Amino acid sequence: MSAKPYFLSLNHQFTLDENLPALAALDERSLDLIKNAAGVLMPKYFSPLRYQKVLSLAKNHFPDLRTRYACRGKAEQTRLLERNNIPHPRTEIFDSPAQAIDAVRTQSIRFDYPFVLKGDRGGGGATVFLIESSEDLEVRLAQLPQDQPVLLQELIDHGGLDLRVVLMGRGVCSYFRVGNGSFYNNVSKGARIEPDIHPEKQRTGQSLALDLARTANIDLAGFDILFPAQGPPLMLEINFLFGKKGLGGLKGYNRMYRRAVYDWIKRVKNGL
Repeated sequence: MSAKPYFLSLNHQFTLDENLPALAALDERSLDLIKNAAGVLMPKYFSPLRYQKVLSLAKNHFPDLRTRYACRGKAEQTRLLERNNIPHPRTEIFDSPAQAIDAVRTQSIRFDYPFVLKGDRGGGGATVFLIESSEDLEVRLAQLPQDQPVLLQELIDHGGLDLRVVLMGRGVCSYFRVGNGSFYNNVSKGARIEPDIHPEKQRTGQSLALDLARTANIDLAGFDILFPAQGPPLMLEINFLFGKKGLGGLKGYNRMYRRAVYDWIKRVKNGL
C-alpha cells in the first residue's frame, strides 16, 4: 500500500495509484485500501448496497451517487424538485396505474387534456406519452408496469425544444434538442442537436441545473429544462444515465469525464 496519500480507482477505465475491480470481494485488504485512500473513484455502476458500504469508508469519492440511488425513478425525482423549490411542471404522482385511472374517472386531477403520462422508469421517451382523452390514458396505462408509480403532468408549450445541461464534476455544457414536429424532443426519436442557439437561455438553464446540483449533491447528470412561452424555466427531469451524442459521441463523453476525474483529484490534493 502507498505510504503517501493515494487515490483508489474502482473504475476499470482509469488507472490510479491503487486499483481494484469494481466487483472484487471486499476483503480486509480491499476495505483497508478504501478506508485509507485520499479519494475513491467509483465505477460507472455500483449496486446500491455495495455503494453504501464503500461510502461508509471512503473519505472522498467521485462521482457522488447518493441522489442517483435515492431518486431512481421519476416520482422520487419530482419529490426532490419539490423539496428544493426547483420550478417544474405541475405533476401528480400515483402509486400505480390503477390509482391514476381512478383519479381520472373521479375527475380529481388538477389539469385538463391534453397532458403527459410518464412511467416511473425508462429513458429516451420510452414511457412518456401525450394523452388526449380518457380512452387514450387507459390504453397507455395498460402498457406500463402495474406495480410502479406513474405521473400525470401538465403539458408545457415549450416551442418544440428543450435544453440538456450536462454536469460532470465542475464541468458543465449544454445544448438544445429541437424536435422534428412530434411531441418528443429526444435525440433517439429524431430530434436534432443545436449547441449554439439561445445562449442566454443556456446560461439561465445551466444556472438552474447547478442550483439543484449543489443542494442535492449531484456531480454527474444530465438535466432537461423547458422554456415555456410564459414564466420561468422549468426542470423537467434528471438523467443519471444519458446519451452521448450531444457531447460528441463516446470520445466527447470520455474526454469530458476524464477532465472531471483529474480536476476532482487536483481539488482533493489541494485540500490535503
